[in-house]
Amino acid sequence: MSRLIELNRADEIQAIALLAPLIERAPEIAKQVARRRPFRSADDLFQAIHDALLALSESACIGLFRAHPELAPDNPLAMTEESQSEQGRLNLTSHESEYRTRLNELNARYREKYGFPFITALARHENIDSVLKEFEARLKNDRDTEIRRAIDQIAVVSSTRVRAKFGSDDSRTSEISTANSCTEA
Repeated sequence: MSRLIELNRADEIQAIALLAPLIERAPEIAKQVARRRPFRSADDLFQAIHDALLALSESACIGLFRAHPELAPDNPLAMTEESQSEQGRLNLTSHESEYRTRLNELNARYREKYGFPFITALARHENIDSVLKEFEARLKNDRDTEIRRAIDQIAVVSSTRVRAKFGSDDSRTSEISTANSCTEA
């Protein structure tokens, strides 16, 4: 049985459990998405996640962001398995990483300036230098821009996770736009 059929046939609790890894520590979004079943394709599933992200108020977005781990956290085991894998690919889960001090400094500056952790879709980065370049560039943005960028990145992460788990014939990951998201309701 395909995973999508399994998701569509699951009871609500099982469906939420299947969806939870797709949206980092966002059980309410998983619950909303589960209610939109059945899905005809992985792309339909991602669209439901994307729609839920677009509907978030600014305060809900900030809450979602704060549930995300920083890059190279002190306790990588506190991250979800998916985040451990994504950060591990770039050696960000190792305490011996030569970038740990720099990332800790950037994490602190970012959190102080914006009030939430830096979020980037690591799947878009080939190496740590690319991550650092984006991190430093985004520290120059205003808060509203960073709120939009963070939700864009979450959408890309979710799209990547949906494709990995459920497959997809769509390559919209680079075109995801949440320009109207996280507005005060």
